[in-house]
Amino acid sequence: MKQNSTAKSFLLSAIILIITLTAGIVSVISLARYEQQRDLNDWQLTLSVMADSKSSEIAKWTDGKFAVLQELAANGSLQMYVQQLLRQKVIEGQAEAVQLSYLRNLIKSTGARSGFFDEAQTNIQVPANIAFHADNGLTLLAADKKVIISTPGFYTPDSKLAKQVSEVLTTGKHRFAGIYLNENKRPVVGFLVPVFALQKQSDVQSPIAVLYGFTHASTSLFKILDSKTSATKSAETILVAKTENLISYISPLADGSKPLSRSLSANDSNLVASLSVSQPGTFDSGLDYSGEKCLFTSRDLAGLNMTLIQKIAEEEALAESNSHRRFLLIALLLALLLGGSLMVAAWWYGSSIKERKAAQDLLRKSKQLQAQTNLLNAINDNMTDFTLLLDHQSQLIFANKALADLLQVPVGDLQGKTLSNLFGPNAAKKFQHILGDEDTKTKVVSKELTIDIKGELHLFYVSCLQVAYEWKHQNSILVTLSDVTKLQQAQIKKDRLMKQIVSSLMRAIDLHDPYSANHSAKTASVALAIGNAMGLKTSELTTIEIAASLCNLGKLSIPRNLLLKTGKLSDAEQEILKSETTSASEILTGIDFEVPVLKTISQKHEYLDGSGSPDGLAGDEIILTARILSAANAFVAMTSPRAYRDKLTNTEAMDQLLKASESKYDRHVIAALFHVVENERSKGDVLLG
Repeated sequence: MKQNSTAKSFLLSAIILIITLTAGIVSVISLARYEQQRDLNDWQLTLSVMADSKSSEIAKWTDGKFAVLQELAANGSLQMYVQQLLRQKVIEGQAEAVQLSYLRNLIKSTGARSGFFDEAQTNIQVPANIAFHADNGLTLLAADKKVIISTPGFYTPDSKLAKQVSEVLTTGKHRFAGIYLNENKRPVVGFLVPVFALQKQSDVQSPIAVLYGFTHASTSLFKILDSKTSATKSAETILVAKTENLISYISPLADGSKPLSRSLSANDSNLVASLSVSQPGTFDSGLDYSGEKCLFTSRDLAGLNMTLIQKIAEEEALAESNSHRRFLLIALLLALLLGGSLMVAAWWYGSSIKERKAAQDLLRKSKQLQAQTNLLNAINDNMTDFTLLLDHQSQLIFANKALADLLQVPVGDLQGKTLSNLFGPNAAKKFQHILGDEDTKTKVVSKELTIDIKGELHLFYVSCLQVAYEWKHQNSILVTLSDVTKLQQAQIKKDRLMKQIVSSLMRAIDLHDPYSANHSAKTASVALAIGNAMGLKTSELTTIEIAASLCNLGKLSIPRNLLLKTGKLSDAEQEILKSETTSASEILTGIDFEVPVLKTISQKHEYLDGSGSPDGLAGDEIILTARILSAANAFVAMTSPRAYRDKLTNTEAMDQLLKASESKYDRHVIAALFHVVENERSKGDVLLG
């Protein structure tokens, strides 16, 4: 029998060990995956920031180039001379020389200033049979695609450029001409801007010419893509564009490929460039142009028909993460193996001393039981609350020392006594109402009882619950009595003091503003009537009463002469009056109200449509007590005389409030107020008396 028990114990330990090892391995793998995902998230953020920065710089650069060309195209002299030249079918005489000379100097100076001019190359001597082609320049093209005037090195537009010129002439909008290889086999960036006549020829103005600017991409745009300053080795920013089924690499590549020298299939779902063009903004991994696996994100360059790709080799990006993951896997697996070995060793050791340990455990538990008994006795003897254990006939089974001291009876003499013996027949009847409650079988039943003990009335908070302690074959009832007499007295004193303070503050308000005398008391009376009509809870009624009594406290911070002014108020005076609510909140901030008084006062002038003050709250953002105070305050103000007007009748005031019930005031509150006013009409306006 003992051997079977040992075998079962060993089998159970083996199962626990296997489960622990499996759980440990799964945890290690999960942790490694979590760390890798965390690093991927970090790189997603890093690459996104780099891509956003580069795309922003490119947009700023292109906007700057367009701005230069648009400023030149809007030059009045340029518009006038171009218009004159285009009207002259035959160009001759001095007028021609002056116009062309001015335009040549104008575009030359603009180009030299803005990078659209090859300053150094214009002085290079070349053989007569070899044409000079510029990498930077400005050109004015007529509607027939002929050159009006140009910086050196530009001749006639090719078919692609001619088509783009036609589009600009048709739409009247500027256009990015793209990046292409010029006759020097160098990448050039082109910009097209329409030129309009100086004076409108009709209601619909069309361009009369197109200004074309081009600049060397390697010395301008591609420098923005340079990632040499990055701390990473393989980080790279490239520009690509999709043409039919091919992805063209526009910018120079890290492997030495020159601009516009490489194209790959756009249908390759693993290609970084293909994924970037089809889903710009995505963070993912894929193969770059050299077949290396990379992490990347992309941005669509609006209006440029290009996509910017920010990438980094996955091996470099996750090098630290992979190294740490391998270390973590090895370390944790070794720890798990060590833990498993220790478990096996502990099992063998435990099996050898099992019987001796059982005896030691029995002795230890006996001591613990004795210690717990002593602890319970110490607790019972020092509790200030009174504890009773009653049988099903309400006879005392147990009572703690505190109750014996209160009754001035030894603890040993209490057992077997009834509640009538202990507290008198009247108190015993009160107890029976609680003890007879069926709910005591499943939950604690509590109630406040006033009991006369030795000629003094005590208020007790009594709790009863049936407990699984059998006495005469039935469960017992545990009763605890907490004497809350002093707490009740303190609360009454506190409430009385609060009412006295509120009353004093109301008198101070009435003395400061005679026209508002008794306004706070009237507002509190109306607000309480509304609250009762709406069936609010006691705490909400308390909130309304205190808030209404103190809501005009902020008037103490307003000059008395302003409150008594009968003339029209200035904007500055209006702002001072509006600060009343804020001042009231500031004055009351130090008082610890048990209900949301401050919040109710601060929202007194807030309206449902958000047009109120000071925070412009709207709808459900305004608490119910504040909505009631707002309506009550408005009603009392309308039906009370002021320095600048007579009072309104109740009917007139209600008409105004009903009109504003959909925009400013809660219609349920106004309905309750209407009900109160109608009920009080027969009493001679008691609410306002």
